[in-house]
Amino acid sequence: MELAKYSWWGEINEPPEHLKTKKQLSELGLAPFKPLGVIETQKYDVFLYDIHNPECCRPKRKPTPKQLETLAANRLKAQIKRDYQEWYREVGFIERDRVRAVKWAREQLLVPDEWLILDTETTGFDNAEIVEIAIINPLGEPLLNTLVRPATSIPAEVTEIHGITEENVKDAPTFPEIYPSLAEVMKDKRVLIYNSAFDIKILNYCCNLHGLPILNLKERSECLMEWAAQWRGDWSNYYKDYKYFPLPDGKHRALGDCIAAMRAN
Repeated sequence: MELAKYSWWGEINEPPEHLKTKKQLSELGLAPFKPLGVIETQKYDVFLYDIHNPECCRPKRKPTPKQLETLAANRLKAQIKRDYQEWYREVGFIERDRVRAVKWAREQLLVPDEWLILDTETTGFDNAEIVEIAIINPLGEPLLNTLVRPATSIPAEVTEIHGITEENVKDAPTFPEIYPSLAEVMKDKRVLIYNSAFDIKILNYCCNLHGLPILNLKERSECLMEWAAQWRGDWSNYYKDYKYFPLPDGKHRALGDCIAAMRAN
């Protein structure tokens, strides 16, 4: 049976009063069954139903108590899901990341023969040389702990931070002299560093300065500062990242900072 065609309400050939849309039927407590008319638009067709014709629409069946119970349960599940998604967007991801940090730390404890912790003290921040370097094993035992005599002077403002003076390093070995021991200690090991980007940059600079092979730490290191910040969970909405914090009980000496880094993680 071909559907009668009508124009939109307010126009010529608008639908008669007894023809209703699906939404209008629902407001009347009726369910659509078989349309008699249609309003064709560019985007969709609006079907029309005769409210006086039982072949077109029928009264909605009242839900059973079981259906009402199921409907309420589904609505509750949907609300719980929406609440969880909102919680996760706000702070839930922080808990997830804390769990990941704990899991990572526990994984390291299962393989103590695979990694070491390294720290350096330097003459500054950019194009700086090492004035002290320490490496410890997972038991906190020093595998390398030495002052290093740089080719340049140590600025007074840097000495104020780590306390190392030029007098302290005047009889210390140079970087080329400690390089073989440094490379041997770290051979086939992963190296964990608090603020790894800085120490790797300094080590690479010293290697290039003295024409020595790069130690390729970028490929086999992890930053303890990033893991510690993730575990603490102090999120910055501005930077969209976790806030870093200085080493607790850090002494600004290489060995002390190695031990502090191990305890912080």
